[in-house]
Amino acid sequence: MNGRSKAMGVRGLVMALGLLQAALAPAQPPVPDPALAGLREGLGLGYRLGDSGFNLGGYAEAAYASRDGEQPWRLALNALSGILWWDGGGRWRFLMELELEDGLVVQPGDTTTDTATPVLERFHVDYAYGDRWQLRLGKFLTPIGRWNLIHAAPLTWTTSRPLITEATFPTNATGAMVHGVLPWTADGIEYALYVSPGEELFAAKDIDTFREALGLRLATSLLPDTQFGISFASFEQESTPDRKTLYGLDFRWAWRRYELSGELAYRTRDFGEDQIDEHGHYLQAVAPLSARLFAVARYENFHASNAAHDINRYLAGLTFRPLPAFALKAEYARMTDDRMGRDDTVRASVAVLF
Repeated sequence: MNGRSKAMGVRGLVMALGLLQAALAPAQPPVPDPALAGLREGLGLGYRLGDSGFNLGGYAEAAYASRDGEQPWRLALNALSGILWWDGGGRWRFLMELELEDGLVVQPGDTTTDTATPVLERFHVDYAYGDRWQLRLGKFLTPIGRWNLIHAAPLTWTTSRPLITEATFPTNATGAMVHGVLPWTADGIEYALYVSPGEELFAAKDIDTFREALGLRLATSLLPDTQFGISFASFEQESTPDRKTLYGLDFRWAWRRYELSGELAYRTRDFGEDQIDEHGHYLQAVAPLSARLFAVARYENFHASNAAHDINRYLAGLTFRPLPAFALKAEYARMTDDRMGRDDTVRASVAVLF
């Protein structure tokens, strides 16, 4: 590790100690886990398993895609996710999420289940000292930006995921995280400070996992109906061991069923001096057309690592929500860059929480 990376690590530890000192206040009753917010809002508490304290829920998504070029169309069971959590009413909690990706894929002249891939999304134990200080150990969603934390298909507005959230950072981390809400503003400041020593728990084959990582996310409401977030991460990955630094901004404004949201991420590599590596942003707008039907539009700009040109993607779609836990989506996206011209894709999906 070079001198600059060591200095960043020292600053991270100082920041951690400052947050812990502020967080260590008299104990308060633990607050609900935000990781379960979608299940709670959509279906109460999922399915209680007797009086054991365990609850079972999850979600499923089937999606259709038609793309210009070599593959005319594809129909797949994109995700079948089961979430098991335990909350005995005290300070301890447990959560596990197991997902089956591409369980069934249908293409012209071919139907297969060979693509089915089990993925352990989350597996962690929490201890809640109070709403200011909670400790999490295990495998969790990397707290960078908004989309990665609330990415379950029934809770998002589009079938496709923004490019900047796909591979710029590992979507999961295994290690320790301290998180909570600090009462420094009228609505509080949410924070998540995490460290990963590597050795990903049941790592997915298609993800370049953390070799080591240190990161921080802060989020607060500075304006009415608006939440802002900042993210910082310093990390190395298994297949690309050079150290990377990521800076992120995100926001969400919601008013009378209208919504405007976006994220920006800028990643550098350390080779004695910072080197521009990968960066991008998106801006997404949602507007109600009726009680259950919404129009969605999104613009993305993305510069991949070692790419010569930026990619621009323009998306327009409709989302129908007959029930809070059920979503039907259809979208058209045009992706362009200076070298490859235009790539048009039509997608549709059905997603449900259970």
